Amino acid sequence: MRGKIIQYNGADGSGTIVADGRQYRFALADWRGDSAPGVNRTVELVFEGDAIASVTAVGEDVLLKEKAAELGGKFGASLTKLRASIPAAAGTAAAAASASGGPAPDGVANAAGGSGGVADGSIVGFFGKPMLGAWVLFLLGTLAFDAVSVSMMGASMGKSLFDIASLMAQVGAGGGGMIKVLLLLGYASIAVPFFWRTQVAWFALLVPLLAVLWAAYSVMHTLDSLGGGMVSGMSDMFSLGFGFYLSLATALVLAALGLKRGLIGG
Repeated sequence: MRGKIIQYNGADGSGTIVADGRQYRFALADWRGDSAPGVNRTVELVFEGDAIASVTAVGEDVLLKEKAAELGGKFGASLTKLRASIPAAAGTAAAAASASGGPAPDGVANAAGGSGGVADGSIVGFFGKPMLGAWVLFLLGTLAFDAVSVSMMGASMGKSLFDIASLMAQVGAGGGGMIKVLLLLGYASIAVPFFWRTQVAWFALLVPLLAVLWAAYSVMHTLDSLGGGMVSGMSDMFSLGFGFYLSLATALVLAALGLKRGLIGG
């Protein structure tokens, strides 16, 4: 059974896990993992009767593969439906134009089966596996994994980049709203070249990198402005998480691929 740690006390090694809508207490003696338990950590529970026999940490690589498969499937299904609807609409428009004796609207011929249309190439063929994979991982890095972790009194708490942006916006910290806007634009950036078939459209894939860089600058600036050099004074409490590095790496890949397509095509 999968669950998530919602509370952990490093002083006595006890904690609470929620799984299937129920809460379970566990002790450090039950823990199976290379690192100490932490809040929001996904775990696998093994029971003996009604009691917990072991709590095993689920690796981030496992979660990454599962989330990538899930998001990739949803994204592919959505684009497949969209792709199927475009030729149908184009065919209707072309038929109407033919009946009236006028020319088909711009782009209808391609959409209905011309050399540059959606109908004659797969989604994977259009974007390429590296680009689609990087986009899915960017989603995961900014939404599902902790970008910053805070450790206090034996307990740790992490937030994704999107959660951090929302929190900063709520407390009125500068840059939080812009981070959120840039992230949302970054998520949508891959759709720009799909609907706007020009090389220039591929430059939209620079937005995810801009979002990550702006987020890093805004978070550091906010912490530093809280009290004259707070970042250096609290460096032991704050640490960058897997989500930040994954977001940055995938944003760089998307930017590089977007620049390549925008400058030289292919």
